[in-house]
Amino acid sequence: MAKRIVINPVTRISGFMEIDVMVENGTVVDAKTKGNFFRGFEQMMVGRNPFDAIYLTQRICGICSTAHSTASSVALEHALNVQVTELGRYWRDIIHGCEFLQNHLRHFYQYTIPDFVKLPEVSSIYQSDHQDYRLPREVNDRIARNYFLSLEYSRLAHQMLAVLGGKAPHNHGIFVGGISTPPTTDKIIAMMSILNKISVFIKDNAIPDVYDIARYYQDYYKLGRGPGNFLSYGAFYGYATLGTLYVEPSVYAEGTFAPFQSDLITEDIGCSWYEGKTQYKPLEIMAEPDQEKKSAYSWVKAPRYNKLPFEVGPLARLWLSGEYRKGISAMDRTIARVLEADKIAGIIGVLLRQVVPDVPVQKEWKLPEAAIGIGLVDTTRGALGHWLKIDNKVLSFYQIITPSAWDFSSRDSQNIPGTAEQALIGTPIANPDQPVELGRILRSFDPCMSCATHVYLPGKEPKTIQVFG
Repeated sequence: MAKRIVINPVTRISGFMEIDVMVENGTVVDAKTKGNFFRGFEQMMVGRNPFDAIYLTQRICGICSTAHSTASSVALEHALNVQVTELGRYWRDIIHGCEFLQNHLRHFYQYTIPDFVKLPEVSSIYQSDHQDYRLPREVNDRIARNYFLSLEYSRLAHQMLAVLGGKAPHNHGIFVGGISTPPTTDKIIAMMSILNKISVFIKDNAIPDVYDIARYYQDYYKLGRGPGNFLSYGAFYGYATLGTLYVEPSVYAEGTFAPFQSDLITEDIGCSWYEGKTQYKPLEIMAEPDQEKKSAYSWVKAPRYNKLPFEVGPLARLWLSGEYRKGISAMDRTIARVLEADKIAGIIGVLLRQVVPDVPVQKEWKLPEAAIGIGLVDTTRGALGHWLKIDNKVLSFYQIITPSAWDFSSRDSQNIPGTAEQALIGTPIANPDQPVELGRILRSFDPCMSCATHVYLPGKEPKTIQVFG
């Protein structure tokens, strides 16, 4: 007999995500990921000074705020026809790289580890949702210690970000042209010192920890495979002297690599709570909310590239760059995030050795009467896009497509499931009353519903697992 399992919330951060799956004969046969959170940031931007967007869009998320300041700055540079200096790019990419480090460390240890490691019950609010803990005691206890130790290193990454950005989260450093204030020599030296500490922790702790988990949970190399399509807007690439340090804008679809083409991006609102044209390009319309829509089940729209769902994030980038192509499972996704942290730390080191202190990259930027800007960047969770229009020197239109929208999209109007939904379908469930497999798979994508949906629905209960049937 078919069973319906509903888990709410799924995420350990910004917990406005629900999953609803149907299980037959012990296997998931249908899945829906539901974002129960509407923000309206795109509507908030209309009528504002375009430069405000750099700071206001950061409030979408406290974990990846630097990503939005970066994308917004790039979109404005496109609109204003600003040619960023190489030094300006270095500084901005260093700040952005610091956010990669704090996010990846925080996600792996604080949001992933509890699925696999039995942590000490140091508080009455600590709850263990399942009993599938397989690590030998000495391995479990070592990773548990690193769980707490990692807080120091993710904080250090934010400290490094604040050296250039003024504060973290929601930095004040990133702006059109790169960075607002030229750093001094002492700041560069301080950042190098902090980076060295983080790099050692990643190499000596995080990488061994993720491979130890993989050794005892090898079945997760077969679980959580999405559609196998990967997309990246590019990361740490195209420097005049350094070339590409990581990955070019590119896609991998249906077994074929291809260059990325921005005009193939669309959004579909067939199954999400918005009204308007069902399929559209990002600069065409700004969909309006419609919570009464009968065919909808999520506030998350359905981004598509050439009409296909795509996975974005660390695994996509490593796959496209050729640095990791061992698999596309939940475990591969988790390993990729840790390996990418090591990769990014190395890139930041390269960039810090290239920068010159006390050289300003700012000047007065003139706003045009009318312009269109597009800012496409790859950030911690994957491909992030900001599209804007300026009329009478103020914003008349703003569109944001986040990485979590790509990975946690609803079905589209053709009833094609989103990436995470496809990753759940076909999953064997050992115990419907403790469906730990579902949480492990979804959290391997690093979900953030604050980013994905841009009003919390009243009446939602604390975390529940409901089994029907």
